[in-house]
Amino acid sequence: MKRIVIMLAAVAVVGSAAAQEGSMGGLLMDKDLLMPADIFSLSQTQFNFGSARAMAMAGAFTSLGADVSSMTINPAGLGMYRKNDVSLTPAMTFGRSRTDASPFGKNSTSRFSIANFGVAIKAYEGTRGLVSLTFGVGYNRIADFNYDYSFQRQDQAATVADVFARQMIWSGRSKNSFYTDGGAGEWSWDNIPLELWNAALAYRAFMIDQVDASDPQSWVPTWIGEEASITHYTTVKSRGSAGEFALSIGANINNKLYVGATLGIQDIHQKLYVDYGEDYYYADPNALHPYGTDPSLDYQLLYSKLNQATTVSGAGVNFKAGIVYRPVVGLRLGAAFHTPTYYSVDRKFQSSAAGMAYANHDTDPNVNPINGFVSSGTKYMTTPLWVDENPYNWSFCTPARLLLGVSYAFGARGLISIDYERDWYNGIRLKDNPSGLDTRTFYNDKFRQHFKGANVVRVGAEFKPAPALALRAGFGYSGSMLRDDAAFMTPVIKRTVYCGAGLGLALSRVCSLDLAYQYMAQDTTDYYLFFVEDEVGYAKSALYSTEFKRHNVALTLGFRF
Repeated sequence: MKRIVIMLAAVAVVGSAAAQEGSMGGLLMDKDLLMPADIFSLSQTQFNFGSARAMAMAGAFTSLGADVSSMTINPAGLGMYRKNDVSLTPAMTFGRSRTDASPFGKNSTSRFSIANFGVAIKAYEGTRGLVSLTFGVGYNRIADFNYDYSFQRQDQAATVADVFARQMIWSGRSKNSFYTDGGAGEWSWDNIPLELWNAALAYRAFMIDQVDASDPQSWVPTWIGEEASITHYTTVKSRGSAGEFALSIGANINNKLYVGATLGIQDIHQKLYVDYGEDYYYADPNALHPYGTDPSLDYQLLYSKLNQATTVSGAGVNFKAGIVYRPVVGLRLGAAFHTPTYYSVDRKFQSSAAGMAYANHDTDPNVNPINGFVSSGTKYMTTPLWVDENPYNWSFCTPARLLLGVSYAFGARGLISIDYERDWYNGIRLKDNPSGLDTRTFYNDKFRQHFKGANVVRVGAEFKPAPALALRAGFGYSGSMLRDDAAFMTPVIKRTVYCGAGLGLALSRVCSLDLAYQYMAQDTTDYYLFFVEDEVGYAKSALYSTEFKRHNVALTLGFRF
Protein backbone atom coordinates (compact mmCIF):
# COMPACT_ATOMS: atom_id res chain seq x y z
CA MET A 1 0.00 0.00 0.00
CA LYS A 2 1.33 3.40 -0.92
CA ARG A 3 0.11 6.63 0.63
CA ILE A 4 1.07 10.29 0.53
CA VAL A 5 0.31 11.54 4.03
CA ILE A 6 2.25 13.66 6.51
CA MET A 7 1.91 14.51 10.18
CA LEU A 8 3.88 17.11 12.07
CA ALA A 9 4.19 15.24 15.33
CA ALA A 10 6.32 16.41 18.24
CA VAL A 11 4.68 19.77 17.74
CA ALA A 12 1.06 20.80 18.14
CA VAL A 13 -1.28 18.16 16.71
CA VAL A 14 -4.85 19.20 16.10
CA GLY A 15 -7.83 16.95 15.41
CA SER A 16 -11.38 17.85 14.50
CA ALA A 17 -13.08 20.95 15.82
CA ALA A 18 -14.50 18.90 18.69
CA ALA A 19 -11.20 17.23 19.45
CA GLN A 20 -8.52 18.39 21.81
CA GLU A 21 -5.08 19.71 20.98
CA GLY A 22 -1.72 18.51 22.28
CA SER A 23 1.84 17.47 21.56
CA MET A 24 3.63 14.14 21.45
CA GLY A 25 7.07 12.78 20.61
CA GLY A 26 9.98 10.60 21.69
CA LEU A 27 12.05 7.75 20.32
CA LEU A 28 9.01 5.59 19.47
CA MET A 29 7.04 8.31 17.73
CA ASP A 30 7.09 9.73 14.19
CA LYS A 31 8.86 6.83 12.52
CA ASP A 32 6.37 7.13 9.64
CA LEU A 33 8.10 10.24 8.26
CA LEU A 34 11.35 12.19 8.34
CA MET A 35 11.42 14.60 11.26
CA PRO A 36 13.95 17.47 11.59
CA ALA A 37 16.02 15.30 13.96
CA ASP A 38 16.20 12.54 11.30
CA ILE A 39 17.38 14.94 8.60
CA PHE A 40 19.95 16.32 11.03
CA SER A 41 21.26 12.81 11.80
CA LEU A 42 21.53 11.95 8.10
CA SER A 43 23.50 15.17 7.55
CA GLN A 44 26.19 14.37 10.11
CA THR A 45 29.37 13.26 8.38
CA GLN A 46 32.94 12.93 9.65
CA PHE A 47 36.36 12.70 8.03
CA ASN A 48 37.54 10.03 10.46
CA PHE A 49 37.32 7.47 7.64
CA GLY A 50 39.62 7.40 4.61
CA SER A 51 43.04 5.95 3.97
CA ALA A 52 44.81 4.40 6.96
CA ARG A 53 47.25 7.30 6.99
CA ALA A 54 44.44 9.85 7.18
CA MET A 55 42.55 7.84 9.81
CA ALA A 56 45.63 7.55 12.04
CA MET A 57 46.04 11.34 11.82
CA ALA A 58 42.33 12.00 12.55
CA GLY A 59 41.71 13.37 9.06
CA ALA A 60 43.79 16.52 9.61
CA PHE A 61 44.53 16.81 5.89
CA THR A 62 43.25 20.24 4.84
CA SER A 63 46.80 21.46 4.21
CA LEU A 64 48.35 18.07 3.41
CA GLY A 65 48.10 16.06 0.24
CA ALA A 66 49.40 13.27 -1.95
CA ASP A 67 46.72 11.01 -0.40
CA VAL A 68 43.51 9.71 -1.96
CA SER A 69 41.57 11.03 1.05
CA SER A 70 42.33 14.54 -0.23
CA MET A 71 39.56 14.15 -2.83
CA THR A 72 36.97 14.27 -0.04
CA ILE A 73 38.74 16.70 2.34
CA ASN A 74 40.68 19.20 0.19
CA PRO A 75 41.14 18.31 -3.50
CA ALA A 76 44.06 20.73 -3.77
CA GLY A 77 46.09 17.96 -2.13
CA LEU A 78 45.97 16.03 -5.43
CA GLY A 79 48.36 18.61 -6.87
CA MET A 80 51.08 17.36 -4.51
CA TYR A 81 51.32 13.95 -6.17
CA ARG A 82 54.61 13.23 -7.91
CA LYS A 83 53.56 9.79 -9.11
CA ASN A 84 50.43 7.84 -9.94
CA ASP A 85 48.70 6.18 -6.99
CA VAL A 86 46.30 3.26 -6.57
CA SER A 87 45.19 2.28 -3.10
CA LEU A 88 42.52 0.27 -1.27
CA THR A 89 41.52 0.49 2.41
CA PRO A 90 39.40 -2.28 3.96
CA ALA A 91 38.33 -1.70 7.57
CA MET A 92 36.71 -3.44 10.51
CA THR A 93 34.51 -1.58 12.98
CA PHE A 94 33.72 -2.91 16.45
CA GLY A 95 30.98 -0.91 18.11
CA ARG A 96 29.43 -0.97 21.55
CA SER A 97 26.61 1.09 23.03
CA ARG A 98 25.58 1.90 26.57
CA THR A 99 22.38 3.48 27.87
CA ASP A 100 21.86 4.73 31.40
CA ALA A 101 19.40 1.94 32.17
CA SER A 102 19.65 -1.80 32.74
CA PRO A 103 20.95 -3.47 29.57
CA PHE A 104 19.53 -6.54 27.92
CA GLY A 105 19.90 -8.14 24.53
CA LYS A 106 22.62 -7.13 22.13
CA ASN A 107 24.56 -3.91 22.67
CA SER A 108 27.46 -4.46 20.29
CA THR A 109 28.07 -4.98 16.61
CA SER A 110 30.99 -5.58 14.25
CA ARG A 111 31.07 -4.75 10.57
CA PHE A 112 33.46 -5.07 7.63
CA SER A 113 33.55 -2.18 5.18
CA ILE A 114 35.60 -0.46 2.52
CA ALA A 115 36.71 2.77 4.13
CA ASN A 116 38.41 4.15 1.03
CA PHE A 117 39.71 3.37 -2.41
CA GLY A 118 41.10 5.65 -5.06
CA VAL A 119 43.14 6.17 -8.16
CA ALA A 120 45.23 9.30 -8.80
CA ILE A 121 46.68 9.73 -12.28
CA LYS A 122 49.30 12.36 -13.01
CA ALA A 123 48.08 13.56 -16.41
CA TYR A 124 50.50 16.40 -17.03
CA GLU A 125 54.00 17.36 -15.88
CA GLY A 126 55.85 20.57 -16.68
CA THR A 127 58.71 22.67 -15.34
CA ARG A 128 57.29 26.18 -15.01
CA GLY A 129 53.93 27.63 -14.20
CA LEU A 130 51.69 24.59 -14.23
CA VAL A 131 54.10 22.00 -12.82
CA SER A 132 51.61 19.12 -12.76
CA LEU A 133 47.98 18.21 -13.20
CA THR A 134 46.46 15.17 -11.45
CA PHE A 135 43.06 13.55 -11.90
CA GLY A 136 41.51 11.41 -9.20
CA VAL A 137 38.62 8.98 -8.86
CA GLY A 138 37.78 7.49 -5.50
CA TYR A 139 35.36 6.53 -2.77
CA ASN A 140 35.38 7.59 0.86
CA ARG A 141 33.13 6.37 3.67
CA ILE A 142 31.79 9.45 5.50
CA ALA A 143 29.26 8.10 8.04
CA ASP A 144 28.61 4.84 9.86
CA PHE A 145 25.01 4.01 10.88
CA ASN A 146 25.73 0.57 12.37
CA TYR A 147 24.77 0.20 16.03
CA ASP A 148 22.66 -1.84 18.44
CA TYR A 149 21.40 -0.86 21.87
CA SER A 150 18.85 -2.44 24.20
CA PHE A 151 17.73 -1.42 27.66
CA GLN A 152 14.93 -1.86 30.16
CA ARG A 153 13.51 -0.02 33.13
CA GLN A 154 11.17 -1.47 35.73
CA ASP A 155 8.51 -0.02 38.05
CA GLN A 156 7.27 2.59 35.59
CA ALA A 157 3.84 4.22 35.73
CA ALA A 158 3.50 5.62 32.20
CA THR A 159 2.50 3.52 29.20
CA VAL A 160 2.82 4.30 25.51
CA ALA A 161 -0.89 3.46 25.33
CA ASP A 162 -1.51 6.91 26.86
CA VAL A 163 0.03 8.50 23.77
CA PHE A 164 -2.04 6.47 21.32
CA ALA A 165 -5.26 7.07 23.25
CA ARG A 166 -4.69 10.84 23.21
CA GLN A 167 -3.75 10.68 19.55
CA MET A 168 -7.07 9.04 18.73
CA ILE A 169 -8.90 11.67 20.79
CA TRP A 170 -7.14 14.47 18.91
CA SER A 171 -8.05 12.87 15.60
CA GLY A 172 -11.75 12.75 16.50
CA ARG A 173 -11.97 9.27 14.98
CA SER A 174 -14.25 6.44 16.01
CA LYS A 175 -13.01 2.86 16.00
CA ASN A 176 -15.90 2.06 13.68
CA SER A 177 -14.14 4.07 10.97
CA PHE A 178 -11.34 1.50 10.97
CA TYR A 179 -13.67 -1.03 9.40
CA THR A 180 -15.54 -1.21 6.13
CA ASP A 181 -19.20 -0.15 6.21
CA GLY A 182 -18.80 1.92 9.37
CA GLY A 183 -17.81 -0.95 11.61
CA ALA A 184 -20.02 -3.64 10.18
CA GLY A 185 -17.45 -5.09 7.82
CA GLU A 186 -13.83 -6.20 7.80
CA TRP A 187 -10.79 -4.31 9.07
CA SER A 188 -9.42 -2.00 6.35
CA TRP A 189 -6.04 -0.21 6.30
CA ASP A 190 -7.40 1.93 3.47
CA ASN A 191 -9.63 3.64 6.04
CA ILE A 192 -6.69 4.57 8.30
CA PRO A 193 -4.40 7.56 7.61
CA LEU A 194 -0.70 6.88 7.98
CA GLU A 195 -0.31 8.99 11.13
CA LEU A 196 -2.82 6.74 12.94
CA TRP A 197 -1.37 3.37 11.92
CA ASN A 198 0.41 2.73 15.22
CA ALA A 199 -2.62 3.95 17.18
CA ALA A 200 -4.79 1.53 15.19
CA LEU A 201 -2.29 -1.23 15.99
CA ALA A 202 -2.51 -0.31 19.67
CA TYR A 203 -6.27 -0.77 19.46
CA ARG A 204 -5.88 -4.20 17.84
CA ALA A 205 -3.31 -5.23 20.48
CA PHE A 206 -5.70 -4.41 23.39
CA MET A 207 -3.66 -1.41 24.51
CA ILE A 208 -6.48 1.09 23.99
CA ASP A 209 -10.20 1.02 23.30
CA GLN A 210 -13.06 3.41 22.73
CA VAL A 211 -15.43 2.96 25.65
CA ASP A 212 -18.34 4.66 23.90
CA ALA A 213 -18.38 4.12 20.13
CA SER A 214 -20.47 7.28 19.73
CA ASP A 215 -17.98 9.45 21.67
CA PRO A 216 -14.61 10.06 19.95
CA GLN A 217 -13.29 11.48 23.24
CA SER A 218 -13.66 8.18 25.12
CA TRP A 219 -10.41 6.48 24.06
CA VAL A 220 -8.55 5.06 27.09
CA PRO A 221 -6.21 2.14 27.95
CA THR A 222 -9.12 0.04 29.26
CA TRP A 223 -7.13 -3.20 29.85
CA ILE A 224 -4.26 -1.58 31.75
CA GLY A 225 -4.87 -0.93 35.43
CA GLU A 226 -4.02 2.45 36.95
CA GLU A 227 -1.97 0.70 39.65
CA ALA A 228 0.03 -1.43 37.21
CA SER A 229 3.80 -1.53 37.62
CA ILE A 230 5.14 -1.42 34.07
CA THR A 231 8.47 -2.57 32.69
CA HIS A 232 9.64 -0.87 29.49
CA TYR A 233 11.83 -2.85 27.05
CA THR A 234 13.51 -1.07 24.14
CA THR A 235 15.75 -2.35 21.35
CA VAL A 236 17.16 -0.15 18.59
CA LYS A 237 19.10 -1.63 15.70
CA SER A 238 20.52 0.35 12.80
CA ARG A 239 22.38 -0.78 9.70
CA GLY A 240 23.84 1.35 6.95
CA SER A 241 26.34 4.02 5.99
CA ALA A 242 26.97 7.06 3.83
CA GLY A 243 29.75 7.25 1.29
CA GLU A 244 31.03 9.60 -1.37
CA PHE A 245 32.27 8.87 -4.88
CA ALA A 246 34.65 11.64 -5.92
CA LEU A 247 35.73 12.93 -9.32
CA SER A 248 38.64 15.28 -8.64
CA ILE A 249 41.33 17.37 -10.23
CA GLY A 250 44.34 19.02 -8.60
CA ALA A 251 47.02 21.34 -9.99
CA ASN A 252 50.51 22.31 -8.84
CA ILE A 253 51.53 25.86 -9.73
CA ASN A 254 55.24 26.62 -9.30
CA ASN A 255 55.45 24.21 -6.33
CA LYS A 256 53.96 27.04 -4.28
CA LEU A 257 50.26 27.05 -4.94
CA TYR A 258 48.01 24.00 -5.18
CA VAL A 259 44.38 24.21 -6.27
CA GLY A 260 41.74 21.54 -6.75
CA ALA A 261 38.07 20.72 -7.18
CA THR A 262 35.87 17.70 -6.56
CA LEU A 263 32.43 16.67 -7.75
CA GLY A 264 31.07 14.48 -4.97
CA ILE A 265 28.27 11.98 -5.52
CA GLN A 266 27.05 10.61 -2.21
CA ASP A 267 24.96 7.55 -1.49
CA ILE A 268 23.14 6.94 1.78
CA HIS A 269 21.32 3.94 3.17
CA GLN A 270 19.95 3.17 6.63
CA LYS A 271 17.66 0.47 7.98
CA LEU A 272 16.34 1.28 11.45
CA TYR A 273 14.45 -1.16 13.67
CA VAL A 274 12.81 0.01 16.90
CA ASP A 275 11.27 -2.78 18.99
CA TYR A 276 9.40 -1.87 22.14
CA GLY A 277 7.56 -3.91 24.76
CA GLU A 278 5.71 -3.41 28.01
CA ASP A 279 5.01 -5.92 30.81
CA TYR A 280 2.25 -5.11 33.29
CA TYR A 281 2.55 -6.35 36.88
CA TYR A 282 -0.13 -6.25 39.56
CA ALA A 283 -0.47 -7.18 43.22
CA ASP A 284 -0.47 -10.74 44.61
CA PRO A 285 1.50 -12.67 41.97
CA ASN A 286 1.29 -16.45 42.25
CA ALA A 287 2.11 -19.56 40.27
CA LEU A 288 -1.09 -19.29 38.23
CA HIS A 289 -0.81 -15.54 37.74
CA PRO A 290 2.89 -14.56 37.79
CA TYR A 291 1.92 -11.06 36.63
CA GLY A 292 -0.46 -10.66 39.57
CA THR A 293 -4.11 -9.74 39.24
CA ASP A 294 -6.26 -6.64 39.18
CA PRO A 295 -9.86 -7.71 40.02
CA SER A 296 -11.15 -4.29 38.95
CA LEU A 297 -10.32 -5.20 35.35
CA ASP A 298 -12.51 -7.59 33.41
CA TYR A 299 -9.56 -8.19 31.10
CA GLN A 300 -6.03 -7.31 32.15
CA LEU A 301 -3.22 -6.82 29.66
CA LEU A 302 -0.13 -8.89 30.51
CA TYR A 303 2.24 -7.60 27.86
CA SER A 304 2.23 -5.67 24.60
CA LYS A 305 4.76 -5.18 21.79
CA LEU A 306 5.26 -2.58 19.08
CA ASN A 307 7.79 -3.13 16.29
CA GLN A 308 8.69 -0.50 13.69
CA ALA A 309 11.02 -0.69 10.69
CA THR A 310 12.10 2.17 8.43
CA THR A 311 14.45 2.29 5.46
CA VAL A 312 15.97 5.44 4.02
CA SER A 313 18.00 5.31 0.82
CA GLY A 314 19.02 7.87 -1.74
CA ALA A 315 21.77 9.90 -3.33
CA GLY A 316 23.20 13.38 -3.15
CA VAL A 317 25.58 15.67 -5.00
CA ASN A 318 27.96 18.42 -3.88
CA PHE A 319 31.00 20.37 -5.00
CA LYS A 320 34.29 21.04 -3.23
CA ALA A 321 37.01 23.56 -4.00
CA GLY A 322 40.31 23.93 -2.20
CA ILE A 323 43.64 25.68 -2.12
CA VAL A 324 47.00 25.06 -0.41
CA TYR A 325 49.77 27.66 -0.31
CA ARG A 326 53.39 27.06 0.69
CA PRO A 327 54.91 30.46 1.66
CA VAL A 328 58.17 28.94 2.91
CA VAL A 329 59.73 25.51 2.85
CA GLY A 330 57.94 23.21 5.27
CA LEU A 331 54.93 25.44 5.97
CA ARG A 332 51.60 24.85 4.25
CA LEU A 333 48.35 26.78 4.60
CA GLY A 334 45.16 25.19 3.31
CA ALA A 335 41.49 26.04 2.88
CA ALA A 336 38.55 24.21 1.37
CA PHE A 337 34.86 24.90 0.95
CA HIS A 338 32.22 22.17 0.64
CA THR A 339 28.87 23.21 -0.75
CA PRO A 340 25.74 21.75 0.84
CA THR A 341 24.94 18.25 -0.39
CA TYR A 342 21.60 18.12 -2.16
CA TYR A 343 19.99 14.81 -1.17
CA SER A 344 16.99 13.02 -2.61
CA VAL A 345 15.88 10.01 -0.56
CA ASP A 346 13.02 7.52 -0.41
CA ARG A 347 11.47 6.05 2.73
CA LYS A 348 9.78 2.77 3.54
CA PHE A 349 7.88 2.21 6.77
CA GLN A 350 6.18 -0.79 8.34
CA SER A 351 5.00 -1.60 11.86
CA SER A 352 3.39 -4.43 13.81
CA ALA A 353 2.01 -4.99 17.30
CA ALA A 354 0.82 -7.79 19.55
CA GLY A 355 -0.72 -8.19 22.97
CA MET A 356 -1.61 -10.91 25.49
CA ALA A 357 -4.32 -10.49 28.12
CA TYR A 358 -6.07 -12.54 30.79
CA ALA A 359 -9.83 -12.61 31.38
CA ASN A 360 -10.56 -12.02 35.05
CA HIS A 361 -14.28 -11.71 34.20
CA ASP A 362 -15.32 -12.79 30.72
CA THR A 363 -18.04 -10.21 30.19
CA ASP A 364 -17.66 -9.33 26.50
CA PRO A 365 -19.29 -11.75 24.00
CA ASN A 366 -16.92 -10.45 21.30
CA VAL A 367 -13.87 -11.66 23.27
CA ASN A 368 -13.11 -15.37 23.13
CA PRO A 369 -10.52 -16.40 25.75
CA ILE A 370 -8.69 -19.71 25.41
CA ASN A 371 -7.96 -21.16 28.86
CA GLY A 372 -8.54 -17.66 30.17
CA PHE A 373 -6.01 -15.99 27.87
CA VAL A 374 -6.72 -13.59 25.03
CA SER A 375 -4.12 -13.12 22.27
CA SER A 376 -4.12 -10.57 19.51
CA GLY A 377 -2.58 -13.18 17.24
CA THR A 378 -0.98 -12.15 13.98
CA LYS A 379 -3.98 -11.40 11.76
CA TYR A 380 -4.09 -7.73 10.73
CA MET A 381 -1.20 -7.00 13.08
CA THR A 382 1.37 -6.06 10.44
CA THR A 383 0.72 -2.89 8.49
CA PRO A 384 1.12 -2.74 4.73
CA LEU A 385 4.40 -1.31 3.51
CA TRP A 386 4.34 2.47 3.15
CA VAL A 387 6.62 3.82 0.42
CA ASP A 388 7.51 7.36 -0.69
CA GLU A 389 7.21 7.39 -4.46
CA ASN A 390 8.90 9.68 -6.95
CA PRO A 391 8.45 12.52 -7.59
CA TYR A 392 7.01 12.88 -4.11
CA ASN A 393 10.15 11.98 -2.17
CA TRP A 394 12.18 13.71 0.50
CA SER A 395 14.85 16.14 -0.62
CA PHE A 396 17.01 18.35 1.58
CA CYS A 397 20.33 20.17 1.72
CA THR A 398 23.00 19.36 4.32
CA PRO A 399 25.27 22.00 5.92
CA ALA A 400 27.91 23.94 4.05
CA ARG A 401 31.43 23.38 5.42
CA LEU A 402 34.56 25.52 5.61
CA LEU A 403 37.90 23.86 6.39
CA LEU A 404 41.10 25.69 7.34
CA GLY A 405 44.42 23.98 7.95
CA VAL A 406 48.06 24.62 8.71
CA SER A 407 50.91 22.12 8.73
CA TYR A 408 54.66 22.16 9.10
CA ALA A 409 57.09 19.52 7.87
CA PHE A 410 60.38 19.03 9.70
CA GLY A 411 62.34 18.02 6.67
CA ALA A 412 61.90 14.34 5.90
CA ARG A 413 61.63 13.34 9.58
CA GLY A 414 58.03 14.27 10.31
CA LEU A 415 55.21 16.79 10.31
CA ILE A 416 52.36 18.19 12.36
CA SER A 417 49.00 19.28 10.99
CA ILE A 418 46.11 21.24 12.58
CA ASP A 419 42.64 21.63 11.05
CA TYR A 420 39.65 23.75 11.96
CA GLU A 421 36.26 23.06 10.42
CA ARG A 422 33.02 25.03 10.62
CA ASP A 423 29.75 23.27 9.71
CA TRP A 424 26.57 25.38 9.46
CA TYR A 425 23.89 22.96 10.66
CA ASN A 426 21.43 25.84 11.03
CA GLY A 427 21.60 26.01 7.23
CA ILE A 428 20.00 22.58 6.68
CA ARG A 429 16.98 23.05 4.43
CA LEU A 430 14.09 20.79 3.48
CA LYS A 431 13.36 21.16 -0.23
CA ASP A 432 10.53 18.72 -0.91
CA ASN A 433 8.44 16.10 0.89
CA PRO A 434 5.85 13.44 0.03
CA SER A 435 2.87 15.43 1.30
CA GLY A 436 2.97 18.00 -1.46
CA LEU A 437 2.14 20.54 1.24
CA ASP A 438 4.18 23.58 2.24
CA THR A 439 5.72 22.10 5.37
CA ARG A 440 9.16 23.46 4.48
CA THR A 441 8.56 26.51 6.64
CA PHE A 442 8.02 24.36 9.73
CA TYR A 443 11.13 22.26 9.12
CA ASN A 444 13.40 25.10 8.10
CA ASP A 445 12.31 27.23 11.04
CA LYS A 446 13.24 24.32 13.31
CA PHE A 447 16.70 24.17 11.77
CA ARG A 448 17.20 27.91 12.26
CA GLN A 449 15.89 27.89 15.82
CA HIS A 450 17.44 24.72 17.24
CA PHE A 451 20.72 24.23 15.35
CA LYS A 452 23.90 26.24 15.10
CA GLY A 453 27.28 26.16 13.46
CA ALA A 454 29.50 23.36 14.78
CA ASN A 455 33.20 23.68 15.46
CA VAL A 456 35.50 20.78 14.63
CA VAL A 457 39.20 20.56 15.48
CA ARG A 458 41.61 17.90 14.23
CA VAL A 459 45.30 17.47 14.99
CA GLY A 460 47.61 14.94 13.35
CA ALA A 461 51.31 14.16 13.51
CA GLU A 462 53.73 11.90 11.68
CA PHE A 463 57.29 10.93 12.64
CA LYS A 464 59.73 8.93 10.53
CA PRO A 465 62.46 7.26 12.61
CA ALA A 466 63.64 5.57 9.40
CA PRO A 467 62.98 6.26 5.69
CA ALA A 468 60.83 3.14 5.38
CA LEU A 469 58.87 3.58 8.63
CA ALA A 470 56.34 6.24 9.68
CA LEU A 471 54.63 6.53 13.08
CA ARG A 472 51.37 8.50 13.25
CA ALA A 473 48.81 9.78 15.75
CA GLY A 474 45.82 12.11 15.72
CA PHE A 475 42.96 13.59 17.69
CA GLY A 476 39.62 15.07 16.64
CA TYR A 477 36.76 16.79 18.43
CA SER A 478 33.38 17.83 17.06
CA GLY A 479 31.33 20.11 19.32
CA SER A 480 27.58 20.30 19.67
CA MET A 481 25.46 21.46 16.74
CA LEU A 482 22.50 22.21 19.00
CA ARG A 483 21.63 25.57 20.54
CA ASP A 484 20.04 23.77 23.49
CA ASP A 485 20.71 20.07 24.09
CA ALA A 486 17.55 19.83 26.21
CA ALA A 487 15.34 21.00 23.34
CA PHE A 488 15.46 17.58 21.65
CA MET A 489 13.38 14.77 23.12
CA THR A 490 14.57 12.17 20.60
CA PRO A 491 18.18 10.87 20.48
CA VAL A 492 20.56 12.82 18.24
CA ILE A 493 24.36 12.86 18.37
CA LYS A 494 25.52 16.04 20.09
CA ARG A 495 29.27 15.45 20.48
CA THR A 496 32.00 13.34 18.87
CA VAL A 497 35.56 12.62 20.00
CA TYR A 498 38.02 10.42 18.14
CA CYS A 499 41.72 9.63 18.35
CA GLY A 500 43.94 7.41 16.29
CA ALA A 501 47.37 5.92 15.85
CA GLY A 502 49.11 3.97 13.15
CA LEU A 503 52.21 3.20 11.18
CA GLY A 504 53.32 3.15 7.58
CA LEU A 505 55.75 0.76 5.93
CA ALA A 506 57.46 1.22 2.58
CA LEU A 507 57.58 -2.38 1.33
CA SER A 508 59.35 -1.45 -1.88
CA ARG A 509 59.85 1.52 -4.17
CA VAL A 510 56.29 1.15 -5.49
CA CYS A 511 54.37 -0.57 -2.71
CA SER A 512 53.40 0.67 0.76
CA LEU A 513 51.35 -0.72 3.62
CA ASP A 514 49.66 1.51 6.21
CA LEU A 515 47.86 0.38 9.37
CA ALA A 516 45.58 2.51 11.54
CA TYR A 517 43.59 2.13 14.74
CA GLN A 518 40.97 4.68 15.67
CA TYR A 519 38.75 5.07 18.72
CA MET A 520 35.55 7.09 18.36
CA ALA A 521 33.07 8.10 21.09
CA GLN A 522 29.71 9.80 20.60
CA ASP A 523 26.93 10.67 23.01
CA THR A 524 23.31 11.58 22.42
CA THR A 525 20.98 14.16 23.81
CA ASP A 526 18.68 13.08 26.62
CA TYR A 527 15.48 11.60 25.23
CA TYR A 528 12.14 10.08 26.11
CA LEU A 529 10.75 6.87 24.72
CA PHE A 530 7.45 8.70 24.48
CA PHE A 531 5.70 11.73 25.89
CA VAL A 532 2.28 13.30 25.44
CA GLU A 533 0.82 16.54 26.73
CA ASP A 534 -2.60 18.14 26.37
CA GLU A 535 -5.26 19.70 28.58
CA VAL A 536 -5.88 16.30 30.19
CA GLY A 537 -2.35 16.15 31.51
CA TYR A 538 1.22 15.01 30.84
CA ALA A 539 2.47 11.44 30.49
CA LYS A 540 6.05 10.46 29.73
CA SER A 541 8.60 7.71 30.01
CA ALA A 542 11.82 8.04 31.96
CA LEU A 543 14.63 10.11 30.46
CA TYR A 544 17.53 8.29 28.77
CA SER A 545 20.85 8.97 27.09
CA THR A 546 23.05 6.64 25.04
CA GLU A 547 26.78 6.49 24.35
CA PHE A 548 28.32 4.93 21.26
CA LYS A 549 31.91 3.73 21.17
CA ARG A 550 33.59 2.42 18.03
CA HIS A 551 36.97 0.85 17.42
CA ASN A 552 38.04 1.10 13.78
CA VAL A 553 40.95 -0.85 12.32
CA ALA A 554 42.02 -0.08 8.75
CA LEU A 555 44.70 -1.33 6.39
CA THR A 556 45.73 0.49 3.22
CA LEU A 557 47.66 -1.20 0.44
CA GLY A 558 49.02 1.36 -2.00
CA PHE A 559 51.00 1.29 -5.24
CA ARG A 560 52.81 4.33 -6.62
CA PHE A 561 54.40 4.25 -10.05
